[in-house]
Amino acid sequence: MDDDGNHPGRLLIIGGAEDRCDGTGLLERFVELSGGAGARIVLVTAATRAPDEVHADYERVFRRLGADRTIQLELHGRYDADSDDAAKVLHDATGVFISGGDQSRLMALVGSRVNDILEDRLNAEDGVVVAGTSAGATAMGRTMILGGEGPDVSASAVRTGPGLGLIPNVLIDMHFGERGRLPRLLSAVALDPDHLGVGIDENTGVLVEDGSFEVLGSGVATFVDAESATVIHPAGDQEPTTLFGVRLHLLPAGCIFDTATREASIGPAHDRY
Repeated sequence: MDDDGNHPGRLLIIGGAEDRCDGTGLLERFVELSGGAGARIVLVTAATRAPDEVHADYERVFRRLGADRTIQLELHGRYDADSDDAAKVLHDATGVFISGGDQSRLMALVGSRVNDILEDRLNAEDGVVVAGTSAGATAMGRTMILGGEGPDVSASAVRTGPGLGLIPNVLIDMHFGERGRLPRLLSAVALDPDHLGVGIDENTGVLVEDGSFEVLGSGVATFVDAESATVIHPAGDQEPTTLFGVRLHLLPAGCIFDTATREASIGPAHDRY
């Protein structure tokens, strides 16, 4: 069904490995939010080293879902991200999809003209829908997680850098349950306790709209709230961080997290997308 009304911009943050063959629920929701048959989708492939293959794959899926206009926005560096051509493409878009890959490659977009246009269009009355998967998901925050692995919660367990700032005070991690990334997200939140940590499983998304997060898809979104927690950092980055009083929410599809109250609510169990 086409969405013909005007809305402020919305974010669809996907944990990676979204289903592109069977059901395509998350991508179908993105196309619907972008205008259905009237959607004008811009695919940002800056994070991947195989942009043409990624473009062909998503274009095929979006066309099958009813969207015939998908344009690849090739951004090879800061010059492209500040160009008039990129600005023109984005100003005409109803939906922007940022693909996965290596999130460090997206740092060239931070603070660019492309970044400014995305922020402006999200805040406009007829705001664009911006979706990101995997690397494209973690880049949406003011700070993005660049890497880090291991079982410990410590400053050395996570690497962060500046993100696009499309959603303030939120740290996003992806492939979350599949790759055991709770320690990494806790490490990142311990460094910035005012930030809400959001870890998203594969084939799972969070729709951000009107100050709330709606969980979609087949997995779970994990919310880490350290706003009232106690954090004690050790002398060395390799040593474990003391962290207690953290609130942890595990929310499957249909559940809602309110960012103003930092409270979760249970939605209908059958509402997968």
